[in-house]
Amino acid sequence: MSLPPIYVRRTCKIGRSEIARKGLKASGTLLPKRRPAQYLLSLVLGTMILGANAVGGPPLLTDDPDTPGPNHWEINVALTSEKNADAWRFETPLIDLNYGIGEHLELTYEVPLVVLDAENEATRGGIGNSLVGVKWRFLDQEKAWLDVSTYPQFEFNHGTSSVDRGLAEAGWSLLVPFELGHKFGPLTVYSESGFYLNQRRPNEWLYGIAAEYQISEKFSIMGEFHGGCNYRFRDDQLISNFGSRWQFHKNISLLASVGRDLRPNIPGDSGFLSYLALQFTF
Repeated sequence: MSLPPIYVRRTCKIGRSEIARKGLKASGTLLPKRRPAQYLLSLVLGTMILGANAVGGPPLLTDDPDTPGPNHWEINVALTSEKNADAWRFETPLIDLNYGIGEHLELTYEVPLVVLDAENEATRGGIGNSLVGVKWRFLDQEKAWLDVSTYPQFEFNHGTSSVDRGLAEAGWSLLVPFELGHKFGPLTVYSESGFYLNQRRPNEWLYGIAAEYQISEKFSIMGEFHGGCNYRFRDDQLISNFGSRWQFHKNISLLASVGRDLRPNIPGDSGFLSYLALQFTF
């Protein structure tokens, strides 16, 4: 028996929709698998002890320990999509605001406008779940060889209208993760693991491993494996994701990624997801 579907978000990583309640196959659906999730989680923890002022986060799902810096803004205006056998789900746009307090703190707020286009149903849209978060980097690579941070995030909905239409999840979720990273010249390696406390659904684990390679001063490529499972380390989900970052202006970058759920045993379910954003820094 499968758990309700989960949707992967860029910051909070997990959100939901009416697709779950209608019994459709969502791109993030957790299904019983023969691959135990603890294998990947062990790999994450292993790389963490190896794992710059890293440059992770969007367009990937795995976050890194980096912060914007004192009194600096990092604003991502994104279009995201998820495709499965029965529906498209878009965030058009996803507004992601990040503000640096000193060298080690970051405040985050994000909110999406969600559009759901399900098969044989009218397209509908509205405000999705909001998220607030605080990242604290308490170790720096310069002094401790590793950058290490924690990034608690609280997700909530704005009312029953979007929940009733399947555009936001009922109840709240609290994610408590840790991020570790290290920079090896042009290569940055980082990882993240954490635990979700959910008001209306089973609690969940989150984990991810990512790397970014700086090809030039203004262009980099990146990839990751990002997953989740229930609190018993069963019914795991694993996503592969690849992206790029192009700084075409002093204060503006283009972020892009595409990925898919690694579940070839589900006929007709591509598990496709994408992210395209302009990032403004000042």
